[in-house]
Amino acid sequence: MYNYQIFALSIFIISPTINAKPDCSPLLDDLKKVQSKLRSGYSVKQGEKLKTKEKKMKELWWQCRNNKLSKTEKVKLNKRLKKQNISKND
Repeated sequence: MYNYQIFALSIFIISPTINAKPDCSPLLDDLKKVQSKLRSGYSVKQGEKLKTKEKKMKELWWQCRNNKLSKTEKVKLNKRLKKQNISKND
């Protein structure tokens, strides 16, 4: 009985760290910037570029939100978060 309680307790303690999601706020901020540019005036060529960029940003943000980013994207996101934290502290 005692071993079962320790096992159950350890699952509750360890599980939040295993399932922790990355901070996706930089990706969401970028998506909002692109969407605001799409609402403003632009040429046809710029509009096509913005639409493809928006599609890519939505996909990245959605993958991040669902914790399905590739390892390379996670590394890029972590570097970006560290850079933002350094600039905020200065």
